[in-house]
Amino acid sequence: MRRSQCFSRLNRYMEEVEALQSAQKCLELMGDVALSKKSSSKRNIELALSKASSQLRIGSTENISDSPKTFCLPVPTYGENERFAYASAALDLRYSQEKGRHVVANRGVQMGDILFVERPYAFVVLPDQYRAHCHNCCSLYMSAVPCEECTLARYCSEACRQESWDQYHQWECHGGLELLNSIGIAHLGFRVVLKAGPLRKLQGIHTKLQESVSQSKDTYRDKQDNYRYVYQLMPHLEDMQHEDLFQYTMTACMLALYLTYCTHYFTEEANPLPPDELLQNRKSTVCFVGGLILRHIAQLVCNGHAITKLDKTFPENENREVLTEHQVRIATAIYPSASMMNHSCDPNIINSFYNQYLIVRACRDIPRGGEVFNCYGPHFRHMGTRERQEILRSQYFFSCTCKPCSLPGQQDFQERFSALLCSECSGPLLRTSESPHRMACGDCGHRQNISSLVEASFKARALFDEGSVALDVGDMAEALKMFESCWHLRRHCLYRSHRDLTVCVDQVAKCYSMLGDYAKSVDCLLQCLPAVEEQFGSNSIELANELQKLSDVMMFDIAQHVPGSATYLEKHKKATEYVQRAKRILELQYGIWNTGLQDIICKEQQLEQMAV
Repeated sequence: MRRSQCFSRLNRYMEEVEALQSAQKCLELMGDVALSKKSSSKRNIELALSKASSQLRIGSTENISDSPKTFCLPVPTYGENERFAYASAALDLRYSQEKGRHVVANRGVQMGDILFVERPYAFVVLPDQYRAHCHNCCSLYMSAVPCEECTLARYCSEACRQESWDQYHQWECHGGLELLNSIGIAHLGFRVVLKAGPLRKLQGIHTKLQESVSQSKDTYRDKQDNYRYVYQLMPHLEDMQHEDLFQYTMTACMLALYLTYCTHYFTEEANPLPPDELLQNRKSTVCFVGGLILRHIAQLVCNGHAITKLDKTFPENENREVLTEHQVRIATAIYPSASMMNHSCDPNIINSFYNQYLIVRACRDIPRGGEVFNCYGPHFRHMGTRERQEILRSQYFFSCTCKPCSLPGQQDFQERFSALLCSECSGPLLRTSESPHRMACGDCGHRQNISSLVEASFKARALFDEGSVALDVGDMAEALKMFESCWHLRRHCLYRSHRDLTVCVDQVAKCYSMLGDYAKSVDCLLQCLPAVEEQFGSNSIELANELQKLSDVMMFDIAQHVPGSATYLEKHKKATEYVQRAKRILELQYGIWNTGLQDIICKEQQLEQMAV
C-alpha cells in the first residue's frame, strides 16, 4: 500500500494500479489476519484501485509537468486590452490625485471573468523549490536539464536553459546563486536589472526612465519593452524606516560590487561599449546599476507577488482518508500590470497561477465604473482590523479605508471566530470597555458575566491537549474520548463558529476516519462546513478544501455499503452534491491545470462509475 501511495503522489497511476493489484494478491494469501481488519484493508485497496483506474481513464498517466502544453493558457474575458498589456478589454487604467494609478471596469464584469493573464517581467524560484520547478518558466519537471556551469540551476528543457543563460544566469552562475539565495527579495531586484538588457541598453533608456509617471499614467500597452513599467512602480524610498533603507542600500552596493569583481558584466567582452568609454565611466556606471538595483528592491517590498500552489499533506496512517491542503510558495515575481490594482481588505478578484503566469479572476460581480481591488495580504476574513492596518502602514505606507476597515459592523468580524457563547441567543460575545469580566452579544446586545465560560474553555483546552498527545502516540480510542469530551464542553461555552470548536470537531472526524467509522467522520465534517462558510465565504478556497476533505471520507463511507441499497444510493447522492459544489468553486477560482480541480473531476467521474 505504501508503494502505491508513493506512485499516487508522483501521479504515476499505472504503477499505482500495479502496486495495488499486488497488494490484493498479498492480502488473499494472508490467512492469519483478523477478518475485520482484512475486510477493512480490502475495501481500502478496492477504493484506491478505483481512484487510480479513474485517473488512468482521464489520461493522467504522466505528470502534468511532463506535458505542460496539455493545457491552453486562458485569455482575458472580452479579449485583450490594446492599451493595457495583459489585461482584459473590460478594464481601464486610470489616474487621480487621490488614488494614483488604479484599475476600473469599463463595463459590467461577472463573477468568474478573467481580468488579467500576465507573464511576469521577472521571477526567482525559491531555493527549496529548485528540485521541482524550472528556473526559467517555473513549470514542474520530472527530469531536470541542469546548468552546464553550476549545480543549482535546473530547467525543464534545453531551450529554457539557453534563454536563462542569455538573459540573466550567466551573471548569477559560478557561485553567485549561493550568495543570492541569502538575500531574499533583493535577488529578484537584481534579476530585474539583468533582464533589462546589457549596459548600453540600460544607459540608452535612462533618459526615458526619468519621465514622469503622468506621461505614461494611462497606457501600459507594450509587452515587449515593459521594463519601464517596472521602473515606474512606486519605490517609497522616502517612506521607509532608516534601518530598512540602510539594509537595502548595503545589499544593492554588495550586488554592484559582485557584478564588478565576480562577473564580466562591466567588461568589454560583455558589453558593446568602446574600451575608453568603459574605463572612463566605470565608477558612474557601477553607481548607476547599483542605484537601479536599490530602486527595484524597494519597489518589490510593495509590489512583489508570491507564486503559489496548493499542496497536500498526507497523514501517516495507512489509509490516508483525511488530507490537509495548504498554499506553498514557489517563487517571487513582479507583475507590473496587475500591480496597478489598489488594495482592499475585501477584494473583488482572486489570484491563481499557471506556471509563471498570474491569472486574475473576478470573485464577484463588478459594476461598470467600479474599481477592481486586489488584496496585498491582509484580508478581513483572515485578520483583525488593527493588525491589518498596522501591516499596511508599515509595509505599504497607507491607511486603508475600505469597507471592512471603516464600517462599524465589519470591524468586529474576526472577533466572532474567537468569541464566547451568548446565553440568550447563542450569538458571539464581544469585548466591551466597561469590564474585563463582562461581554456584550454582537447579535442581540445581551450583556453577561463570562467567568464560567472562560473556566469551561480552559478545561476544554486541557482535554484537547490530552487528546493530541494520545493521537500522536497512536492511541485512537483515548484520543477520541478526549476530543469528544472537549467538543461537549466547547459547544456550551464557545460561539458555534469559534475556530477552536471547528478544530476540535475536525480532530474528532479524523479519529473516526482512522478507526474506520467513516459515517461518523462524515457527520462531524458536515458540522464544520457552516463555520468555514461563515468565516471565509460561500465561494472561498477554504470551503472548497473542506469539501474536498469531506468528499474523500464520503467515498470511503460509500464503499462500506452494498451497491444498490437505499443507504448506498442516499450516500452516493449526497457525495455527488458536495463534489459538484466543490467543482463549481474551483472552476470559478482556478483552471483545469489546478490539481485540486483535477482531483475533484476525478472524484466526479468515479462517482458516475459507482452509480447503480
